[in-house]
This record gives sequence, C-alpha cells and structure tokens, in this order.
Amino acid sequence: MYFSSIFLLIFLITFKANSLVIETINEYGAKKKYPDLNILSSTDVEVFEPLIKMFVKNNKQIRVRYVTASTSDIYKEIKNSNKSNFDLVISSAMDLQMKLANDGFAIDIENIKKSPIPEWSMWRKQIVGFSIEPIVTVISKADFNIKIPKTRRDLISILRNNPKKFYKKIITYDINKSGAGFLFASQDERQSESFWRLAEVMGSLKTRVVCCSSKMLDAVNSRESYIAYNIIGSYAEQRARKHKNLIVVYPYDYTLLLLRSAIIPKNSKNYANANIFLKFLLSKPGQRILEQKGMLSIKNKKIFKKGNIKLIRLDTGLLVYLDKLKRERFLSEWNEALFQ
Repeated sequence: MYFSSIFLLIFLITFKANSLVIETINEYGAKKKYPDLNILSSTDVEVFEPLIKMFVKNNKQIRVRYVTASTSDIYKEIKNSNKSNFDLVISSAMDLQMKLANDGFAIDIENIKKSPIPEWSMWRKQIVGFSIEPIVTVISKADFNIKIPKTRRDLISILRNNPKKFYKKIITYDINKSGAGFLFASQDERQSESFWRLAEVMGSLKTRVVCCSSKMLDAVNSRESYIAYNIIGSYAEQRARKHKNLIVVYPYDYTLLLLRSAIIPKNSKNYANANIFLKFLLSKPGQRILEQKGMLSIKNKKIFKKGNIKLIRLDTGLLVYLDKLKRERFLSEWNEALFQ
C-alpha cells in the first residue's frame, strides 16, 4: 500500500529535509499516525517492496516508511542534517556510506559480527553489505547488428568504427550528480588502462548523461539510445526479463561488483527497529526475496564464476576519490572527455 500524491506533497512540506529531493514515499504495515521505522534508500521501491511487505507481515507492530532519493542526496541529508528523521540508510554508493561511517555519522549495528555473512560484506560494526551487484552494459538488440562487445576495448573499437551509427546513441551516469555513477567511474579508472580512451570516444559521440539506471534502461528499451554503460545489474536483469530488446553484457575484461549497503545513522530514533529490519534483511528468507527480485544474495557464489569479477572492497580505500582535490581533478578530466 502506498500513499497518494497529496500525501507526498504534505510530507514534502512538513518534512523540512535539507535539500533532499524525494523521489517516492511508501508506507507499509499497521495503521498508525507515525511510522516506527523510517528508511531512506536509493533502491527502487519496486525492488524492495516484497521484502518490506514480508517484514511487516512478520512484525505486525511496526509501520515502515520507505523513502527513495539519489545516492548523493542521501549522503548530504545524513551528513548535513542534525534533525534527520531516518533510522536506516540504504545506498549503492559504497564510498559515500564509508565516508558517513568513517566521519562518525553511523552507529554500531547490533550483533553484526555474529551474522552468518561473509567477513568482506561488513566494515567494523557500522556498515553491512546485504546484496552484491554486478555493474553491466546494456545494449539494444534491435539496433546492434554487429558483434556484441565483450570487453571495453571491443566497445571502443566498435564505437570508433561506427561513429555515425552511435552518434548521440550512448547513455551513462552523470557522475557530477550521481554518487553511484561517480563510484563506478572512479573504480573503472583503477581497473582499466582504457577508461579514459573510452570516455573520450563516448564524448566525441555526444553521449547523454542522466541521473539513474531507470532512465538509461528506458532510453535503450525505447531505442532512443543503443548502449547504456555502467548500469546496476539487478535493475538491468529485471527489466530484460520483461523487455526482450535489452541485452545485458557482463564485460569480460572485468565486471565490477558492488555491495549495496546499509548503515544506522547516529540520529536514529528507532534504532531498535532498524536492527530488527537488518536482521531480517540478512536472514535466509530476506536474502531469498532479494534474489527473486533480481538482486544477488551476499552468499551467492555463482556470480564469482561469471567472467572476470572485481569486487569493490568495503574498506577505507573507497575514500581515496572523495578527497576534495582528487575528486575535483577526476570530475574535471571526466567532464573534459565527455563534454568536448
């Protein structure tokens, strides 16, 4: 059950979040004046809704409010607001989650060390990865009558050899605005010697940049774009099952693997309920529901056998590109390449 646009307008007026641009608001569970658990998340509600419904079915006393926003806005909200009402923060931007925790904006998660999850899926007691997400390329089957690029070098070669075909037909994240997009691009630079060549070729073909995976998938499915570069795999696979024109490509040179993660912010008023929700999220039933929606359980071992997987490590190395000077330099070079 979700609230109407009238409720959304009222919430936006009364919430007074610091420049937080809210995308959707949904509430689940017992009918109460105020929710018992406020979740701020970058994960699309369509993906997470089955899990929340099962949670409130098992915890009838808890009403959940699920708010979605961009990863960058989520980070700013938790960092800059001393009166934030959120009890749990979920994001695909691992580096921004690490920055929040490292700077003292997160509290310990109860019994996280005792959870039956891999050691690499947590940082101290404050960040937990609950799903693993391959970062993929999506292409339009109807508009790709040439060989499918298996590597980034293949992609560069195809774009250079077919400039008229792909002019204004490529789409990717705007890393100036998207925290997740910035993470993927900076990790690309670490992994690939051809990253900047690809960026320059994409720029010469007037690549379109957008906020999020959903807009990229919409563009490829409608054939407005032929290639979407760096998309979260669960979204791509879920959409590809419904729309046969979408082909999901796991680059063979390397496929980045991110951890979608959660923290409990220090201002949480319902941290006990946040811990109860995290316990369910990490349980076998919770992980099973995620897999049914196309997200991969952190216990899924099959993904590590799929091509050349490169797991983005959940450690303070994620903070390197968040250094102010390094971030500004990286964005400047990226903008010069993309907006020639």
